Amino acid sequence: MFRKTLALLCLAALSFAKTPRPLASVPIHTPQNKPIDLKKFRGKGLVLVIFSTQCEDCIATLQLLDSVQKQFGPQGLQVVAAAGDDNAPYLIGSYIARYKPSFPIGYLNKDEIIKIADVEKGARPFVPIILFIDRWGMVRYQYYGDHPIFKDPNNVKSMSLAMTKVQPLPAGGAKTAPKAQQ
Repeated sequence: MFRKTLALLCLAALSFAKTPRPLASVPIHTPQNKPIDLKKFRGKGLVLVIFSTQCEDCIATLQLLDSVQKQFGPQGLQVVAAAGDDNAPYLIGSYIARYKPSFPIGYLNKDEIIKIADVEKGARPFVPIILFIDRWGMVRYQYYGDHPIFKDPNNVKSMSLAMTKVQPLPAGGAKTAPKAQQ
């Protein structure tokens, strides 16, 4: 039993994204066919959320980040969200109309999620997936929906604000920066 549990934990650890890392260049599709290019937000702290339109925790996280965008946007923060549902292209327009977010929302397909969130092809991480990206386009932290950070909304607010204030990584930053967040 112990060996099986240990093996599962080791496999799970392999599926977590490495941080820090450069943000992959993946445009987020929109219902208006005007892709969101995340590179245009360089110079701002960026919070990227990958969510499911059917997930109540995702909806709560996006509502929290709506207030974070309004509060910290003037200080250099930008929130962007992308639905990852299989039928997201058909759902996202009505989702935006219903919730009226103050930040851009679009959608990604599975391959794009794998690339931008740096997850293994067969992995099925819990949503929402939240990436905290610094002003230089480096993913500093990444959390999955089952992480304790989501239990207290102040954690997400604090991490969001921190992305507007961080300093650039030193040369060889991957060697000296914090380990991956799970």
